[in-house]
Amino acid sequence: MLLKIEKPSSKPLYQQIIDEIKTLIDQGTLEADQALPSTRSLAKKLGVNRSTVIRAYEELQALGYLLSRPGSYNTVQKRRKEVEYNPDRKSAISWGKASNTSAQKVYEIFRRYSPERLPYSDFDTEALNISQLDLDPRLYPIDEFRRCVSHVLWEKGSESLQYGDHKGYLPLRRQIARRLRLHGISVSEEEILITNGAQQAIDLIIRMLAKPKLKVAVESPTYANIIPLLHFNNVEILPIPMKEDGLDLESLQKALKTNNVSFIYTIPNFQNPTGITTTHQHRERLLNLCLEHQVPLVEDGFEEDMKYFGKVPLPIKSIDEKNMVIYLGTFSKALFPGLRIGWVTADKECTNRLTAIKRFSDLSTSNLVQIILHEFLKRGYYDHQLKRLHRVYRKRMQLALKTIEDSFPRSVSWTRPTGGYTIWVRTPWKLDEVKLHKIMSEYRVVVSSGSYYFPKKKASEYFRISIAKTDQEEIREGIIRLGKALHHLEKGMGKCS
Repeated sequence: MLLKIEKPSSKPLYQQIIDEIKTLIDQGTLEADQALPSTRSLAKKLGVNRSTVIRAYEELQALGYLLSRPGSYNTVQKRRKEVEYNPDRKSAISWGKASNTSAQKVYEIFRRYSPERLPYSDFDTEALNISQLDLDPRLYPIDEFRRCVSHVLWEKGSESLQYGDHKGYLPLRRQIARRLRLHGISVSEEEILITNGAQQAIDLIIRMLAKPKLKVAVESPTYANIIPLLHFNNVEILPIPMKEDGLDLESLQKALKTNNVSFIYTIPNFQNPTGITTTHQHRERLLNLCLEHQVPLVEDGFEEDMKYFGKVPLPIKSIDEKNMVIYLGTFSKALFPGLRIGWVTADKECTNRLTAIKRFSDLSTSNLVQIILHEFLKRGYYDHQLKRLHRVYRKRMQLALKTIEDSFPRSVSWTRPTGGYTIWVRTPWKLDEVKLHKIMSEYRVVVSSGSYYFPKKKASEYFRISIAKTDQEEIREGIIRLGKALHHLEKGMGKCS
């Protein structure tokens, strides 16, 4: 076996040996079951340290090129031939007919569903996307997180790679409980369930509480991703209008008198998509309505930590003396969207029932990620990250609102959030997402069509702006382009009238 290696070389010696042997096997020069020289003899022949050859052989075994048997030589392992992909192969099953009605319904939504990512922005690199709600990657605390990953794998490697507690890693639940108590929520770790993001928490709640002939009351507009989930579970949606101060409580009161409701879903802080934050009085009235009608209230606190303009009222859960409120939270909006760690806190029996559903769905949330996050919180990195985000997004939101004021037509109105990432814009014209995206693509700016946030609207006079993923220069330029598009629309609509 002739191997050509170079000394010195920028490529490590063991990697040169790996590459040379792989080539000989791939070309058929070394055949299946053929024995390779011993590590000692090959090292002597090549003039390298024996440990170098041992490492190369171990890597080749891991790659499936060599087979090692105790007390014997390494031999070439018989390789399976890779089957070529046949794109023309058809299924004998009609998957549309095989799918149940709910799966078909959600699949149809999925095919046309793109509230934050649009086809034209994928190939137009000059388009500025001010629709996305995931955090700006330039603000990720990568170095701090890397230190926590290294520490956990070094100190708790085997523990972290096992199945975890169905409710979630206990030390992390304790930390979350302490943080929630700072928000006025009286809770213990036993009343907390760790989930794969807040989205899974919503899914579990729907699966637990949804019943035939019962509706789910949601704000209109509301979080876009809850709508397909409700459709999938065959739940009839009861839309309650949003006013400037939040959920229209008079409309809700009337609806509760004439409809059977399984639960009410609300986002009282920096509501997605409007950015509206409700007052303490509004929260008290909403909770009293739930108590009066014995309807659970699901409070989504997905941006609870993004309070960067003065004081914000405490969560509804903080005044929940009768344990009517199911509270959701997540780390995705302040750390990394790929982290996928959220939580639910509620009455202990409610949490246990949600845990049972989750246990038979996915067994548990990643133990490794939970332990790393616990270390991240313990070291104070999360609080440091929040302070940084508050500084950055306070400036971004101020800039966004000022640029909107300077750039938009007077016929257009918008919300003025006290935190979070979203701004809700109202125009005098109703546009479906296709028409809206067409005009925006001409000005190379991406916004999120309002039609995605209403349970039944196909066209909307609204759209959403998000400052989450863009820096100040991108925000300024994006909103200026958006203003030009709106002026263009205004002129066009004026001619039509």
